[in-house]
Amino acid sequence: METVDGVELLLDAGLDRRVTSSTEIEIGTGDGRWSRRQVMLLRHSPSPHEIDRAATGLRPHVDGLLFVVPRAGRALKSAAERDHRIAYSAVDEAVVCFRGETYRAGEQRPAGPTHPGRTSWTRLAMLRLFALSPAEPLSQSAIARQLGVSHVAVGKQLPLPDELVARTPAGWQVVDRAGCWDRFMADYPGPRGLTTYWAATGDLATQLECIEDVARDRGDAPPAVSGDLAADLYAPWRRPSRVVAYVASHPPLEEHGFAVVRPADATVELHTPRDPTVLAMSRELPASRDGNPRRYTDPLIAAWDLSRSSGGDVDSAVDQLRARALRERLWR
Repeated sequence: METVDGVELLLDAGLDRRVTSSTEIEIGTGDGRWSRRQVMLLRHSPSPHEIDRAATGLRPHVDGLLFVVPRAGRALKSAAERDHRIAYSAVDEAVVCFRGETYRAGEQRPAGPTHPGRTSWTRLAMLRLFALSPAEPLSQSAIARQLGVSHVAVGKQLPLPDELVARTPAGWQVVDRAGCWDRFMADYPGPRGLTTYWAATGDLATQLECIEDVARDRGDAPPAVSGDLAADLYAPWRRPSRVVAYVASHPPLEEHGFAVVRPADATVELHTPRDPTVLAMSRELPASRDGNPRRYTDPLIAAWDLSRSSGGDVDSAVDQLRARALRERLWR
């Protein structure tokens, strides 16, 4: 179960939703009113104490909470009925409670895999860095700078396994770049955060350019392109089928000819990642039609997103990207 499961369940249950950040959404019932909610993902239904503590700690600018849980327990149901600041999305039950009203999805949703425990984004980013970097040793400060994290955060995650990275007098040196790549792909739980799905007319390049223009007009950082389109830059192999990109905040694409759709129908997938290293490690490369630079995720994030794509040639495309990234320096 992921946060996105609970957020998408809102649509299944007949509610509207707008993602505003990696931890906040707005929920609407179709009457023009929106309620901003702080999203909390739990592997269990919260106790009365947990609910009270979360409500007490609400951010000043939000209207309430949305608990995303597998199943809603008695305490959560009671709290949601009594206090309309409390809402929940029970994924396994396909039930949403919002403002004291219960909404049921049209069909039961299957439970997704869980990723228990705390994720170390820094450790996983170091695997990406060493898989993509040259053989020269890197100091702890250089690692922190390229990952966009603190020197202390890097120190807490070193050393990496000896068979992958070794400590030398000059710094940390990769031993097995392919091993770092494969370990990341096996361990990465995804960027977490929240995702919106969109569809529009026109080819993918035109849709991406529109999203980039909207971000520029809003004064936002450009989206970091991943998945099919990034792989098509790094190691062309198959025709891209969807725009996958990472953004710091979700742009209002409804005003520009895009419609909110279900994931299976989307031509555009926008993420606000919980993983802070995705955007920090992105790079600008001269790849847009007019010669201006376009922002891309690193090849490993692109490969992870590509691996989730549909089509019988996905595995071959991932293999091509892996081979070229290990053979050539695609990311600096």
